[in-house]
Amino acid sequence: MSKHRRELGFAGLGIALVTTVYVVVYKVTGELPPASSALGHTVGIIGTIFMILSQTAYSIRKQAGNTRWGPMVKWLQSHVMMGLVGPYMVLIHSAGKFNGLAAIAAAMTVIVLISGIVGRYLYTAVPREIEGVNPEHLAKAKKALATWRAIHIPLTWTLFTSVLVHVAGALYYATLQR
Repeated sequence: MSKHRRELGFAGLGIALVTTVYVVVYKVTGELPPASSALGHTVGIIGTIFMILSQTAYSIRKQAGNTRWGPMVKWLQSHVMMGLVGPYMVLIHSAGKFNGLAAIAAAMTVIVLISGIVGRYLYTAVPREIEGVNPEHLAKAKKALATWRAIHIPLTWTLFTSVLVHVAGALYYATLQR
């Protein structure tokens, strides 16, 4: 596997691991673990943490510009890996039941995930070397990447807001209403 696409392999392994756990539980119990089960909560919480870390850690490192924290390519790879595995875990946590606020959070998760995949494509379309590159192509690619970023980041924060409201609502109804 190319070292520049290693994050996709790690994401695939993470997704395969979570899927295997869910398949085993399904085989044993005859149903998917409900979102409110211990496994459902654990997977949802870990997936949410992955999504938050994916965005915030990468953004902080990008803003810092400090190379002693490691090369940006490694941070981007972890951003991509957690940005794929986290949403998968959050969606599998739902056990296929999308109602009310959880449906909004799930829809935002899918939108941000698709936006991230588009961004990864655009990122690879922007050449790193200027030599031998058509300047018009480079300018268009950079403009597309800047436009994508201006959309992706607010979408991500909208997702995090909907997740926060979902978690608050779930805690309220699961604990205070009992």
